Amino acid sequence: MRNPLVFRLAVAGGCLLAALAAPAIGDTVFLQSGTGKPVPLEGVKVEGVEDQSIRFTTAAGVSNSKPLDHVPQIRLDDEPAFTAAEDAFAKSDWAAAADNYRKAIAGSSKDWVKDRASMRLVEAADKSGNFGDAVAGFIELMKTKPGLAAEHKPTIPKNQPAQLDPAIALVKQESIDPKLTADQKTVLLNYLLEMYSAKGDSASAQAVIQQLGNAMPADANSPEARRIQADSKLAEAKQEVTQRQFAQAIHTLESSGNLFADPMQQAEALYVIAQAKAGAARPDDPDQLKDAALAYMRVVAVCKDIEGKPHVADALFNTAGIEEKLKNSKEAIALYTQVADEFKASPLAAPAMQNAARLGTAANAAPKG
Repeated sequence: MRNPLVFRLAVAGGCLLAALAAPAIGDTVFLQSGTGKPVPLEGVKVEGVEDQSIRFTTAAGVSNSKPLDHVPQIRLDDEPAFTAAEDAFAKSDWAAAADNYRKAIAGSSKDWVKDRASMRLVEAADKSGNFGDAVAGFIELMKTKPGLAAEHKPTIPKNQPAQLDPAIALVKQESIDPKLTADQKTVLLNYLLEMYSAKGDSASAQAVIQQLGNAMPADANSPEARRIQADSKLAEAKQEVTQRQFAQAIHTLESSGNLFADPMQQAEALYVIAQAKAGAARPDDPDQLKDAALAYMRVVAVCKDIEGKPHVADALFNTAGIEEKLKNSKEAIALYTQVADEFKASPLAAPAMQNAARLGTAANAAPKG
């Protein structure tokens, strides 16, 4: 005969084991500190995102918030596509991440989920080589966060009209939506201009520059208007660099310096000026090369303190190339090494390391005087 007490204890023990084995109920926020492995906070309730910080309540009922930059992964009980995308993104499974982020954008009712999914769709699709998906994510992000969209534009493929032409058509179609704000329209037109420039379609690029000049709020002196004017000047200068009108590009930006109040726009302007000076520099003129190197290092000095360090890796890498032309191998090695060490996630890290090794080998092989 079965002992009732033993039976009840066995059932209770089984329930306890099942509870311990069951996955945590609620959402999970992964927190990143330094370079260590992300720490999961399980059983939380994510409330939303505000000012680029995620707000959540812990299992103990304590309200908390963390910068999104410190949250590499999020799992939501009621967002299966988003959770699958975040899991795939964490594993660098870019194709699966892009596919599920696209589903999350279409299916979620939460604006912050759509924003994160759009931003990460651009990155995942970029890394998987799916330019169409990346542009789709960029457009979705533009609809709610035009400023973030401007900072997360997809990398434009070179010499691939099969990918570029459909993207141009899509962005062009979106840009004529009468419901767009001036900011949204400017973001789209700037990207359209970059794609036309990459394609080498100067006539279409010039037409977009004209459209940018017309996309102006009613109050021409408002901060929004000044930002749009600055974007227009940047677009104009980039097109001039593409056409090798280097002196004109420098004049376009330097004569409009009072428009560049936004740090990201300042960074962009400084980098375009450096590109123009490097493009104009004759390879046999040390003074012009030094001037270009100084312009790139000015980018580093100003942008190293801006969030994301825009163009710092590129500027350091390009300065190293100029130092090579000036036969300053020691300085070039130091700059290439800096890029490889400080910007490991950058696509420039590997070539920087290779260039530093190449120059080091050449220096060691040179006859000692």
